[in-house]
Amino acid sequence: MTVSIGICSTAHANAEVYAALLSKLPEVDLIGISEQTTDRARKQANAIGTSAMSHRELMQAAEGIVICSTTAAHDELIDLALQQNVAILVEKPLATSLAKAKSIQDKCDESDVVTGMAMPLRYSLPMKRLKEQYEAGTIGELIAVSGINRGRMPGGWFVDPELAGGGAVADHTDHIVDIVRWITGEEVQEVYAETDTRFYDIPVEDVNLLSMTLSNGASFVLDGSWSTPQKNTFWGDASVELVGTKSTLSADCFGYQYTHVKDTGHGKHNESIYWGADPNNALLRNFVTSIRGESTPATSLEDAVQTAAVIAAAYESVDRGEPVNVMY
Repeated sequence: MTVSIGICSTAHANAEVYAALLSKLPEVDLIGISEQTTDRARKQANAIGTSAMSHRELMQAAEGIVICSTTAAHDELIDLALQQNVAILVEKPLATSLAKAKSIQDKCDESDVVTGMAMPLRYSLPMKRLKEQYEAGTIGELIAVSGINRGRMPGGWFVDPELAGGGAVADHTDHIVDIVRWITGEEVQEVYAETDTRFYDIPVEDVNLLSMTLSNGASFVLDGSWSTPQKNTFWGDASVELVGTKSTLSADCFGYQYTHVKDTGHGKHNESIYWGADPNNALLRNFVTSIRGESTPATSLEDAVQTAAVIAAAYESVDRGEPVNVMY
């Protein structure tokens, strides 16, 4: 028995990624891709042989949806999905503000609808192994954490603070903060953030460095900048290093790559190809089993609110020019 799933909005770049993966899963019937006007969804829908629909049409037909809209539109689309009793997997961050994120979580908690965040790094095999080693006590007492999640500047609505909630901090804080919380069981207590706009003429920050303190006193430094060149052979990176009293361990989510070079045709002639197990594929398979009642999404909306609180504290720190406590 297949599960009917649709992609709600094509605004996020991952809509195309998820659609391609879902169309190949034998346990999934990808019934459509939706937009406010179906013309905007038709190109992607035609490319993978599915239907272009309105948001309401999709939610009336699907058992589950993957929301890939602008961050500002999450609230409205989640409300519509709750009305239709449709399972929800939503792109990060959950909302453009901490208050809005809490409001969305409260509404979802009042329903029986399956809800989860599209946070694939918890399904990364290197990160899973790092968690296993940490829980086995391999590093001893945790002293420090460093993480990177740098990428290309995405442009479009991502650089509109009204639609995205900010710039690189809003876009690239979630993944590593979430994975560090998941691995260590610690929460971020304090944040000191520095940001700037160095690479592009945009109205939001493209560079950021977050210096944080975890609940056990360990330091946690994160570079989530849009500092990967647009012509780089790979989109960016995502890695974590844990320093302990016994040893230091690290995990690189996308370290398994080879370089593909071609001297014919158009487009990219040098490209780095990731060949490891695809965490996005595992994310979507988990969403399917969650709809069937066989599992639950790895990253909950409660987790999303926790990272939204860190993002809010980072922006407050920038405004005040000093460390601030995270208000959960």
